[in-house]
Amino acid sequence: MNRITLAVVALMLLSMSILATSTPARAGEPRTHDGFFLRLSAGAGSASANLEDGSLGFPADFKLSGVAGDADIAIGGRIGDNLLLHGTLFSWAVVDPDAEVSALGQSSTDQVNGSVTMSAIGGGLTYYVMPSNLYFTGSLGMSSLDLTDNGNHLSSESGFAFTLGVGKEWWVGESWGLGVAGGFTYFTAKEKDILTGVLDSNESWSGPSYALRFSATFN
Repeated sequence: MNRITLAVVALMLLSMSILATSTPARAGEPRTHDGFFLRLSAGAGSASANLEDGSLGFPADFKLSGVAGDADIAIGGRIGDNLLLHGTLFSWAVVDPDAEVSALGQSSTDQVNGSVTMSAIGGGLTYYVMPSNLYFTGSLGMSSLDLTDNGNHLSSESGFAFTLGVGKEWWVGESWGLGVAGGFTYFTAKEKDILTGVLDSNESWSGPSYALRFSATFN
């Protein structure tokens, strides 16, 4: 169980504990964004991880890409009017990604029999425009890239990532809202052993992802 998984479990247990003791707004009171904040969101989109390297004596570009599953978990609380500060776990994963290698004006494409996953943990802010319940959110954190290929697990060094999103939610209870959002994520992580035996690189993997997310928020 890696550090990201342990962090997810710890944050989920914390949120369950706080939810159990939270008192929802009374019926008829205006709905506001205050107190404890929990947003669970997941969706799908596209993602890629790219590495440009010159250690072979000529420029070479390696790319992993495909349709991605996307997840974002935010846990925190109010620090201002409709402004929430939160810890954030965000990630994407591509199953059987396309692997493209380009060098000397030529390119070839194959498919990895496994998955590539970007995981990040950090913190961010969410601001709600009321009463429309439209929100803007952003987080910055530490990232890593993991590749599973034919049962072998490979990983990068740690790096950095950020995610941005804009969404809209509709209240479905005194404290719960359901919504939809568009998200953009970008990461960078130093190459370690994903391409060991292919190159000796001091470069970093990096790349964007785009996702449509559906969310459930308690606040």
